[in-house]
Amino acid sequence: MQAVINIGDDASDNRPGVELAEQIPGLRTTIGRHPHSADQPVSADERRELRKLATHPSVVAVGEIGLDYHFTEYHRTPAQPQAQLFRLMLDLAQEVGKPVVLHTRDAFPDLIAILDEFPGLRGVFHCFSGNSAIAAEALSRGYYISFAGTVTYPTAHGVIGAASIIPLDRMLVETDSPFLPPQSRRGKPNAPRYLVETVERIAALRGSTAAEIGAATRDNAIDLFRLNHAG
Repeated sequence: MQAVINIGDDASDNRPGVELAEQIPGLRTTIGRHPHSADQPVSADERRELRKLATHPSVVAVGEIGLDYHFTEYHRTPAQPQAQLFRLMLDLAQEVGKPVVLHTRDAFPDLIAILDEFPGLRGVFHCFSGNSAIAAEALSRGYYISFAGTVTYPTAHGVIGAASIIPLDRMLVETDSPFLPPQSRRGKPNAPRYLVETVERIAALRGSTAAEIGAATRDNAIDLFRLNHAG
């Protein structure tokens, strides 16, 4: 089968993503609340909406959710409301029995500590930005690791190291489009068709082939997101 997974970040695109998935065969989606929006409280109405959307058959995961301490001029949401929102969304995922798509920047220890409050969840560390030691912590808890175009960046030593050694049956690949294009497209918009460069880079790091990496990560995505079962 062929499938594409769209990502929901907040109320502005969660429902539109579901509506789009209802119209396009093979399209699945997620519903989430990104940590950058954690300074905006989740109302009772939004909670009901999130739960309703999370049970939709085209919704394959809850995310992006997580913690982001990479504070910039535009994103300065304090850690406490981020953690509160993260717990709320993890609770939702646990309630509806769907995996999570985790966003993490400069916050791995706190994120892992909160994940430990929710045993039994499955999910993926999306667009992995850590190193081999952090990957080991995620893997030991049963999570997948997903690599984006950053693995092609010459200075991304931690990501490169992790992609070189983690078990192939716990690996995913992604575009994070339109962000993080592979090295050959730096400074330009990303697109799904450029995922090939990411796969080829991982294959070279592991002494493998792009076909082997592609097949394994496809099977892993089908397993994690239950793509053969989604409506």
